[in-house]
Formats: sequence, structure tokens, C-alpha cells
Amino acid sequence: MSSDLPDPAAVVAPTHAPLKISSRQIALINALAEYRNLRKAAAAMHTTQPAASLLLQQLEERIGVPLFTRLPRGMEPTAFGEVLIRFAQGVVHEFSHAESEIRELAAGAAGLARIGTVVGPVPSLITRSLLAFKADNPRVRISVDVGTSDMLLPSLIRGDLDVVIGRLPDRSSHPEVEVELFGTPEHMRVIGRPQHPAIQINKLALKDLVTLTWILHPVGSPMRLRVENILALAGMTDTLDVIETSNLLATTAMIEASDMISVVPEDVAQYYARYAMVAVLPVELPVPMVNLGLLTLRGRVLSAAVTRLIQHLREQGGCSASARYLSAELGDPPGP
Repeated sequence: MSSDLPDPAAVVAPTHAPLKISSRQIALINALAEYRNLRKAAAAMHTTQPAASLLLQQLEERIGVPLFTRLPRGMEPTAFGEVLIRFAQGVVHEFSHAESEIRELAAGAAGLARIGTVVGPVPSLITRSLLAFKADNPRVRISVDVGTSDMLLPSLIRGDLDVVIGRLPDRSSHPEVEVELFGTPEHMRVIGRPQHPAIQINKLALKDLVTLTWILHPVGSPMRLRVENILALAGMTDTLDVIETSNLLATTAMIEASDMISVVPEDVAQYYARYAMVAVLPVELPVPMVNLGLLTLRGRVLSAAVTRLIQHLREQGGCSASARYLSAELGDPPGP
């Protein structure tokens, strides 16, 4: 940003008049964010460069601050421009989702609900909630995205998901996310193939598994952070041989074909053990996972279908008003 721009802290926007911005100006801001060049942005909008320049000039005059710095070979957004870019991108994103939901309604659906979840609650909480919800709402289309919390959270913030069942990552602050904690912590189990030799070890301990290959979630994911904390208590993290994946099919396939082991939520472990695909090794992990939470974006207006689905999730998961909090109120939100 050039030194002659006003200090953002010294600029006081008028409080009496709402910002008026046209759809063409929103399109221009998005095009400038992508191309950083007025000529290319104008071409992308199927207009002329002078017309695009006038649109930008009118918007800057209306707001009272410069949105882009003009450079010899392009344009760069100012701090004010970055704010408006986020707004413009959000508007386009939300309208694309609105268009998708309208198409669903026109095709005979009764709404659309997009849920993201970590793998642990899929065999229990998610399955129970969706079955109960669909029994009452057979024409609502539901999209389920299973992933890790650190991957699902950005999708929630972008507006690609309506609700997430997961955890806020450690040492993160997301004041825009509201969390309702579920009732009980999630326990983890070590799994291996049904005939795994470790099952025969008397009083099996974590240190007995140090020479094996562990299949763990990728570095940086909340579950990986928590499992590493657990293994660090046993002095194992420095010497551990690890394959990284969050994909359960890959995990169970490698376990079936080898003596590799993995750490998964208890509900997942018991689900696969019932079908003799894995065995739960008789070893205790000293620290449980932190409670799962129901994550929504603060201030977002939810559809009737999503509201009904969230109520089913609350009932099945044991959420209560006393367990509800805003992440902005926490110095260090719970993870992983």
C-alpha cells in the first residue's frame, strides 16, 4: 500500500447512510481481485475499460476511501479494498448456493441441507439423526461431507456447508463460529487386523507398539494433534513410523493386509469390529478426545430444513443451552 493512503484507523465511515453498491460493481470487484488489471477485469465483465474505471471511481467516491492502488502494470487492493473483496466474493458465493437451492425446490425437493462431519459420529450420531430427520422430511435433499475438522471449518466459513460436527482446531480463534458442545467426550481406540499378534501380548501397553507402522491423520489436523499428545506421554512420537491418511477405506485396507495399526474413534472401531474387518487392541489411550461440537456460522440465517436438521442433531447428541458458547469468548478453544 502506498504511503499517501489514509490510515485505516483514522477513517470513520458515516453511520447514517448504508453502503449502496450495484451488482455491476460487485462483479467488478471480483474481477479485479482475480486479474489485478482493469483492462482484463473489464473484458471479463464484457464491458469497456473506461466504463469499468467509472464504476470503480463512483464506488470509491461513495465509500470515501481508495480501494485499489494503481500501479504501472496493474492494480493492488488497499486494506479497504481487501474488505470489499471479501464482501463481494461472499455475495457471489451465497447467490450461487441460493441458485442451487432454488433449482432443488423447482425440481420438487422441500429444501437442501449441507452437513459436514468428522468420521467419529458417522456410525452413531449422524446415522441416527439423518434417519430420524428423513422420516419426517422425506423430500429434503441432504448432502454429507465427511472430513477432518481443519478441512470442514473453512467450508463452513465460506458457506459451502450449513453445519459441521467437529472440533475447533487448537490455538485458533474463529469469532464467526458458534459451537454447541455435545454431552460426552469421544474415546479413541487402537485398531489392527483381527489376527494381529499384539492381541496375544499380556497386558499390552502403548510402548509395545512403538516398532509398528501407525496410520494417522495428516499433520496439522485436530485428531493428529491430539493423538501425538497422547503418544508423547508414552515417549513414542520421535521414533514412530507413520503413514498419513484420513481416508478410512485406505486405513482399513492397509490394516487388513499388514500389521499396521491406527487410532480411530470408538464408534468407528466398534462398527468395523462388528464385521470382523478390524480388531480393537486391548490397550488404553490415557487421554480422551475433547467433546465434539455442533458448529454453525454466527449470524447466518438458516433455512427451515437446516434448522430442523440441527434440532435432530441436538437431540441425538445431547446438546444443551448450557453447553453453548461463542469461540470469541475463549482464549484457547478446545481442539482437536
